[in-house]
Amino acid sequence: MSAMVVCLVMATMSLAGLAYDGGRVVSTYMQMSDAAQNAARLGGQQLVGIRNGHPHIDEDLATSAMRAYLVARGLTGSFDIQGTRATVVVSTKVPMRILGIIGVGERTIRVNRTVDVVDG
Repeated sequence: MSAMVVCLVMATMSLAGLAYDGGRVVSTYMQMSDAAQNAARLGGQQLVGIRNGHPHIDEDLATSAMRAYLVARGLTGSFDIQGTRATVVVSTKVPMRILGIIGVGERTIRVNRTVDVVDG
């Protein structure tokens, strides 16, 4: 009888952990995705060289703007500017509160968002 109770408790803890911790992971991913996309858009707005026919993103201005945007939201990231393309990569770790009890540690969430400025 006690083995069955232990199994039921573990199953209940696992399901509760999947619901709670899984929800936290999805919510964090969505927030990070929005922040990364908005930061990339902000970087894409730092376009120079339009009048001379060679439009490109100013790397220093874009990196500063994207970094400031992420820092204001408590995030850090890496940035890549190539021509008219701005890429933002954001990652963070989410600790498992309930699943941690049964041995599942933290999960790393990584989001990669790119903006390509086109004329059209």
